[in-house]
Amino acid sequence: MITMIKRLKKLFLRIIELSLGLHGAMHFIEFGSAMYEGAYLTASLAAFGGLTMVAGAVFLGHTHHHGNHHHHDDEESSEASSE
Repeated sequence: MITMIKRLKKLFLRIIELSLGLHGAMHFIEFGSAMYEGAYLTASLAAFGGLTMVAGAVFLGHTHHHGNHHHHDDEESSEASSE
């Protein structure tokens, strides 16, 4: 049961990461459209939104998947060295 919950949580986080990345990509399309129209303030806001969304997708994946994994390995190695 716990394994199923962990899998669902991992899947849900992956969906959020992908959604943030796609949302960021849409902001970059918006940026291009705003630049084409000469709407520079809108383009600046769209670029900022795009960068924020893509950074969120990248760092969410990095801190969740990689950060916890290494932290767990450190605990195991410290337990083994204390024996």
